[in-house]
Amino acid sequence: MKKWLIILLAVAGVTWWLTAAPRNEIGCCIADSVTFDAATTELTDAVDQSSAFAAGIEEIVLDLPAYDDAVFLDDGKTIYVTAHDGKIWRVDLAAHIAEPLVDAPLMAWGIHEAPDDPAVIYFCSSGAYEDRPAGEAVGLYRLDLDTRVVKPLVLNVPQTSRAMQRPIVYADHDTRAPELRFNEKNDLAVRKLIVCDNLEVSEDGRRIYFSEPFDYENSSTDDAIDEAIALAPNGRLWLYDLDSHSVRLVAEGFHFINGVLIDPHPGRIREQSVIVTQTSQFRVARFFLNGPKAGTSEIVIDSLPGMPDGMDRDAHGRIWLAMFTDRSPLLTWVHENAWIKPVIMRLPVSLLLTQTQRTGVVVLSPDGGTPLYSAFYEGPELASIASAVPAPSGIYLANVKLDGDRNAVRGIQRLAWPEALAN
Repeated sequence: MKKWLIILLAVAGVTWWLTAAPRNEIGCCIADSVTFDAATTELTDAVDQSSAFAAGIEEIVLDLPAYDDAVFLDDGKTIYVTAHDGKIWRVDLAAHIAEPLVDAPLMAWGIHEAPDDPAVIYFCSSGAYEDRPAGEAVGLYRLDLDTRVVKPLVLNVPQTSRAMQRPIVYADHDTRAPELRFNEKNDLAVRKLIVCDNLEVSEDGRRIYFSEPFDYENSSTDDAIDEAIALAPNGRLWLYDLDSHSVRLVAEGFHFINGVLIDPHPGRIREQSVIVTQTSQFRVARFFLNGPKAGTSEIVIDSLPGMPDGMDRDAHGRIWLAMFTDRSPLLTWVHENAWIKPVIMRLPVSLLLTQTQRTGVVVLSPDGGTPLYSAFYEGPELASIASAVPAPSGIYLANVKLDGDRNAVRGIQRLAWPEALAN
């Protein structure tokens, strides 16, 4: 009897190991153990204001669903947000009125104004992992605010392969970069865009950079959690050129590229570099597109105290990082001991999502290298901050909830300007 019990347990263990395994695109490429730089912790601890953070949060009561990102127009009087009900909403701050503007394809995420046309905004649309309506496509979209017409700009991208999982950055002048020109005949292989997460628009409004954190089809919440644990190099950054109507690969082979910002480039017509958040790697990286370092990358700041999601600049050029969740002691240990990851990735995702977590913001100097402000919070007002958008009236925190009742999060959470950053 004992022998058969041992055999039964062994079979059950093997069956669980095989059926609970992460998908091949992730399981193939689990990163080595990570060593976190204690210097970054010391720098963020030196500017930590977590004790005063909760007191600075004001709730603007509105019948507005939780949202992922926001953009201010009309001199800051009107906000357009990408809400979790699948619609883009318009909020009149003075009148405290929120109304749905358009029903976006799938679900909109990042959003950005068009610098050359005040009646246009661009947004990324990817949708949740479940209940995706048939006939709606992941893509980069254009919204005309006057007519409320939504037009797809990018639904397909060149099919590429990460040779030896090596990170690659293509300079603007590099003719090897995979490029799809929509108005011309193309011989290269093409695939559907799988995720459009966040975006940034050039100062002249003619180029849109957008992120694709991973590229495997039929992804689920489980896959996203596995991706975050494995630190697999599945992320890409794309560039859509409005003049040539083409989409071009900027970078691939990097882990979970998410938020995107263009670096300041005074005196130059075209941007020299862009910075991105690598969310689950607790990192901000820079990709050089022009100049002496073109075609290379560098780490701007590493070992952040949380997962950086969206990024925005304030009027002084400072970078506001939304810390979706903090880097807990358990998560730190898992990344420092990569041998445990094949086991962790086989645990129920519901168990991983219910772990206690904090959320917050970190503010960096304009070059991204120096923390100027850091604050984390755990409590009923905020679940996870997906973006922190600075405006004269305060910092608007996109408050999202991944587990439980997502509809429980409503209205707008606004952080008063911290005294150290008020000027």
